[in-house]
Amino acid sequence: MHYEIQTDQIKQQMLNKGYSINKLSKESKISKSTISRILSKTCNPRPETIYKIAAALNLEIKEITNYEEEI
Repeated sequence: MHYEIQTDQIKQQMLNKGYSINKLSKESKISKSTISRILSKTCNPRPETIYKIAAALNLEIKEITNYEEEI
């Protein structure tokens, strides 16, 4: 399984909802530093973390990743 998180899509959804990193952190129960690292692409988040971000933004996981199944 391979996936890449779409940080531009997350940032756009944050903007649309008026969310700061602080607000997304509270809504997703993920630390501000982790969200910051994800948005700056300095870490590759675990699937559970992606799920929490998607849920906090009321999105489906496929909306913020380009999941590719490896054969």
